[in-house]
Amino acid sequence: MQLDVQTLSVVTVFVTALLGALLVFAGLQNRAVRAPMVWGGAYVIGAVGQGLLTTNGTAPGWLSVTVANELILLGTSCIWAGSRMFDGRPVRPIPVLGAPGLWLAASSVPAFAADINFRVLLVSTLMAMLTAATAEEFWRGRAEPLMSRWPTVCVLLAYAAALLARIPATLLSPILKDQSIMSSVSFALLAFGTLLFTVVLAFLLLNMTKERTELQHKIASLIDPLSGVPNRRAFLDGAARLQAQQRLDPEPLAVMLFDLDRFKAINDRFGHGTGDAVLQVFAATATRTLGADVMFGRIGGEEFAAILPAGDFGEAEAIADRVRRNFMTAAAAHGKDDLKPSVSVGVTLGRDPNAPVANLLAAADQALYRAKENGRNRVECAEAPEPAAPKPVEDLGERRRWRKAVSA
Repeated sequence: MQLDVQTLSVVTVFVTALLGALLVFAGLQNRAVRAPMVWGGAYVIGAVGQGLLTTNGTAPGWLSVTVANELILLGTSCIWAGSRMFDGRPVRPIPVLGAPGLWLAASSVPAFAADINFRVLLVSTLMAMLTAATAEEFWRGRAEPLMSRWPTVCVLLAYAAALLARIPATLLSPILKDQSIMSSVSFALLAFGTLLFTVVLAFLLLNMTKERTELQHKIASLIDPLSGVPNRRAFLDGAARLQAQQRLDPEPLAVMLFDLDRFKAINDRFGHGTGDAVLQVFAATATRTLGADVMFGRIGGEEFAAILPAGDFGEAEAIADRVRRNFMTAAAAHGKDDLKPSVSVGVTLGRDPNAPVANLLAAADQALYRAKENGRNRVECAEAPEPAAPKPVEDLGERRRWRKAVSA
């Protein structure tokens, strides 16, 4: 079956422009992620370039070749710029304009402008480099859990490989001087591949944007906005995961409950701005002391909690006391001689992986209450309640028989 290159090119122009409009619309819907608007603009620029390229042979060469390829390269550069913007990296004008500028400079050389094969080789090389660079930018952000990121990298690398394959094809089978580029087999295959690539990439970019928005909403629902640490819901979820691991590795879990001392007095005397700063200092100090891998969160007001594996009460108490001492040092600037920020800590040790987290927090709260009674700014420990013994089978049987007798 023979490919109608002219028809493919026209279809590519309209599809690219339509997808560009969709990307711009997606960017307008969520201003927090600006990259889709850049990608949409890149698609529109590329569509104009593709449209001018289809006029090759009827329009002047400077328009259908020089300007057309200039716009296509500029659009590809803008896609690269959008990939950097998507992951929060800076975008500078010089790299964006590098490939289009090189093409424009080469086109001003008469020998280059007169040889179609030189032009094909340069455009293919520059396009492949820009596409591979875009794939590399997305790969650098692979730590973010976006499912569409990896297919996007693969699609970009595949298209870059197709563009590079055009170079040996042109060298082995040069385009004759009087032959139109639109009639070459390599251009027909490239036009078809470009159409597929344009559609697939646009949907992957849209999906990545959607995944980024959903991830941001999920994080926002699990992170306390003031302190920047997990909230109560996230803490309880993390505690449940640690208990599931504890069933495989039966190491006790230390549960620590932190309560800032005289926090209401700090708010009343120095203002809520100072109180918020004290909360932030404690959250940062505890996170730094405990380590980023420890489940630590704000469970309400001035109360924070942590859960982590610990061999015994001695180890758990030492960790909690280190947090207490580090916080006193870090928060000293936010208080006065008679009212300095400090924290009381209650610690318990959960040895039963099936014990409800609420019971462990209740035991830690009892220890915390003792720390408050004993003068604050200290660590106290309390044993977790023993798991309730299962009822004998015969008792359960008797209860079932009693229920049947009553119902009869």
